[in-house]
Amino acid sequence: MRTLVIASEQWMQYAGRFQAGLGDGWRVSAGTDDPEWLRREIAGADALIAQSIAPAALPAAAGLKVFQFPGAGIPQLRPDAYPAGCKVVNVFEHGPAIAEFVMGVIVTHVTELERYRESFRSGSWEGSGRMGGAPHGEVSGKTLGLIGYGTIGHAVAPLARAFGMRVIHVTSREGDLGEVLRESDFVLIACPLTERTRGMIGAEQLALLKPSAYLINVARAEVVEEGPLYEALRHGRIAGAALDVWYRYPASGKDLAHGSEYAFHELPNVLATPHMSAWTWGLVERRIARIVENLGRLERGEPLERVVFEGTWTA
Repeated sequence: MRTLVIASEQWMQYAGRFQAGLGDGWRVSAGTDDPEWLRREIAGADALIAQSIAPAALPAAAGLKVFQFPGAGIPQLRPDAYPAGCKVVNVFEHGPAIAEFVMGVIVTHVTELERYRESFRSGSWEGSGRMGGAPHGEVSGKTLGLIGYGTIGHAVAPLARAFGMRVIHVTSREGDLGEVLRESDFVLIACPLTERTRGMIGAEQLALLKPSAYLINVARAEVVEEGPLYEALRHGRIAGAALDVWYRYPASGKDLAHGSEYAFHELPNVLATPHMSAWTWGLVERRIARIVENLGRLERGEPLERVVFEGTWTA
């Protein structure tokens, strides 16, 4: 009998789904990240789904074979934070959901849907061609610049092209960041956060954008420098932004700050959302299926997918 421990408030509610997928050869134990509970449950466990492993729990986790981070990144990238020989893996499956979110943001911005909805509620027919109103924009013909061209970029690009958009991109291996920023009507941050990309877009880069440009960040907030972005938006140097990722997150659900020391959420040209673009029922289903499939590989002695590195911690 193998054991999967789920020490994640986000994923513990799906313990039954994991149990059904894994079958009778597995025992699934779900709880929170409480260190005492984790130390008890992780002893002898084969796999752990969690954000990280508390240092105090490492001795009990010496036999752990798989640490499954239930997302696309690994917050703790030090191999010595995981038991020696433990495969540290992640999971994607977020591309379709984020692509739909991005296109929804673009269409909403270009057509000014929110503005017309509010004005019509007050009885105004502003924007109606029948009443001589000014036309609104359309997506077709606009340029979308992708900063990064991985899972998210590859999911967004075909949808954008289907809307008649021109798509350009820059990665660590190809393209020119300055050119993409200058030419784009919409800029999508879709790259991982690394030492190279942290703060990659600051005041100098933001100044390259058209005044009509709109920035969308669904990757990691820290790719864009916090202060310069706020100032560019507050002073209208760019048209606006949709921000779904943040510079700080609530601690244990108690801190309800809005993700930044700057009041982005109060700016009229900012669509601020609580890191929800990928969190769909489809994503949950796909990630459970992929994790179950990977643990099946462990059970059969086959190579695991999505291995980032192996742990090195020893007592």
